[in-house]
Amino acid sequence: MLSNRFTLFLSSLLLHLVVSCGTDDGEQNAAGKYSLYTMNKDLSNTILTTNTVDSGNLTISKNGIDVSTKLFDRSIIVKDKHFYFLRAGKFRKYILEPNGLKEIAQLDMQDRHIENISWIHQDTLLLFTSDNKTNRRLWIYKIAVHDFKINQQQEIKLPPAAADFKILSVGFGTIHQQQLLVGYTFNKVINETDFTTIDTLYVATLDKATLRLKNIQKDIRSTYPGGVNTVQSYSFHDENGNFYFMSCPGIALGNSPSKPTAIFRIDSNSTHINPTYFLNLTAKTHNHAYGMWYLGNNQAIVRSERRDRYTDFSDHHSTYQFEYYVVDLIRQTTKKLNLPFDKGTRKESVLVENGKAYITIDDAKDQHQVWVYDITSKNIQVGLTLDQATDFIVRIDRLN
Repeated sequence: MLSNRFTLFLSSLLLHLVVSCGTDDGEQNAAGKYSLYTMNKDLSNTILTTNTVDSGNLTISKNGIDVSTKLFDRSIIVKDKHFYFLRAGKFRKYILEPNGLKEIAQLDMQDRHIENISWIHQDTLLLFTSDNKTNRRLWIYKIAVHDFKINQQQEIKLPPAAADFKILSVGFGTIHQQQLLVGYTFNKVINETDFTTIDTLYVATLDKATLRLKNIQKDIRSTYPGGVNTVQSYSFHDENGNFYFMSCPGIALGNSPSKPTAIFRIDSNSTHINPTYFLNLTAKTHNHAYGMWYLGNNQAIVRSERRDRYTDFSDHHSTYQFEYYVVDLIRQTTKKLNLPFDKGTRKESVLVENGKAYITIDDAKDQHQVWVYDITSKNIQVGLTLDQATDFIVRIDRLN
């Protein structure tokens, strides 16, 4: 994880690290159903794959596939046996092999970094990118990932909010009511190690086909909608077509902590933020939160910090402080799960499928485990365990 807030902020703007190194051990599996990305105590990074995360043991030395930290980081896109990453002016496509990630295709994408992504079809990916020079301009790319070609690209000219808030942060992009909705806000740098966010979040409505800007909504109840979703998830559609997103004004993202972390809803029959729906998570937990995953049946998991357990942003990532709550989106209640404190400021640490939530925890006993939460029975038990060469499990994905 990163050592100061400004470094983390710039890394979310300037993702420029990707792929592969080999390993001498012959027990690596590159074709498992699930992949886990780890940051290790020896400062290496690895990808491990497995056919089950409900049980078992894996070790970094025997089962991990090494990933070069000079070329790659955990802000990876994982889908249908492939990995995608933007590095050095190229959007690149990879397959995983026992000796590393192998690049199989690339697209030119100069002076860009990824702010957000959205899979609008199984084969179609929207990239929401900004430029590396000003961090102010927004481009949207529509990419056919099978043929690996750009079918559409367009700069979206968003009006500035204030003279001193010039840096754009895109927190979500989604197709809703046959329109493209883009949630964003603006930041400003205070000094070499600090930044903050304007007191407003924005949602732009674009024509889905032409990407023409149609209107912009503003909401001052919180700020910093979502976040870079290649690092962590912050939004979803439910079974009824309602779209939920969380705001993240805490010190690790928006750094406007006087605003509450909250969940917003855009109803299934509207493209506007519901003005009467506001699930104030800070009021419920007395803390800020980062990360939200849908469980189904109007329930979600959120990952919440504990202000009484860390000093400031310098130890935010290394302190065992993070708790997981099940949120009832209708009743607006929260219930803390009986799990060890987790560490790591932002992680894609939850995978939901087949009635279970798989939650990765790096705990104070130096255990690195997948915990299995049965959504119906509420039972929690330990699943897959990694060895103590692991420092952080920073993401868990369905690979195949």
